[in-house]
Amino acid sequence: MKKIYYLFGFFLMFCFHCKKANLCNPADIESQCGILNLAFQKPISFGPPKKPQCSPCRMFVSATSYNANLQGISGADVKCSIDPNKPADGIYKALLVDDVNRRACTSANCSVGGITEQIDWVVAPNISYYSLNTSALIFTSDLNGVFTGSFATTMSAPTGIWTGIKNNPSWDWQTDTSHTCTSWSDNVSANCGTYGVTSWQDSRAIAITSAYGNGGTLNNILCIEQ
Repeated sequence: MKKIYYLFGFFLMFCFHCKKANLCNPADIESQCGILNLAFQKPISFGPPKKPQCSPCRMFVSATSYNANLQGISGADVKCSIDPNKPADGIYKALLVDDVNRRACTSANCSVGGITEQIDWVVAPNISYYSLNTSALIFTSDLNGVFTGSFATTMSAPTGIWTGIKNNPSWDWQTDTSHTCTSWSDNVSANCGTYGVTSWQDSRAIAITSAYGNGGTLNNILCIEQ
C-alpha cells in the first residue's frame, strides 16, 4: 500500500513541474492563435515597380570606346561609373543585354509580359530621358520601360554603341542571344555583337539592321541614369 502512495506522490510532483502543452496550430484560422497569426502576418506587396531615383533621368554615351570584351554586364556598368562623361552625381548603368544578367524583353517590345519579362533592366516605365550633354529630351519610355517611336533628337555625335538588342527592321527590344559576344567577354570572334549608331533617331540607334560588330571593333557604351 505504501508503494502505491509513493508512486502517487511522485506522479503529483512530476505533474506540478509539467508545462501545459501548446496545442495551438497557427495555420488553423479557427483557433485563437491562428486568428492572431493571420491578423499580424506581413502583407504581400503587389505595388507598382520601383521608380528610379531620378525623374526625369539623364543619359550619356561613354567618352571611351571598347572592344566587345566588356567583362560582362557588370564590367560595362563599372565603365559607365568611371567614364569621364559621367557627372559627379547619379548612378548610371549600361544599356546592354545578354539575356541572363540583363534583359529588356522576351517578346517584341515586352508586349506579352510587360515588365515581368525584364532582368535588371536600365530603363524605367513612363520616365523621360534627357541628354546629359545637351539637356535635350531624347525619349520618354512607355509603361513597359521601352520606346517604340522616334527619338526627339539624336543621342550624340555619330558613334557605335554595343547593345546586344535584336536588330529587326523596327523596334523589338529582345536580346539577340546569338550576338552578345559570349555575354560581352569576346574580343576575337567576327560578327559577334549587335550595336546601334547614335546618329539615328529610330530603332537603328539601338540596333543596326543586318549588321554585326566584330569582337575587336571599338564601340562606345550608352549609360542610363538610375
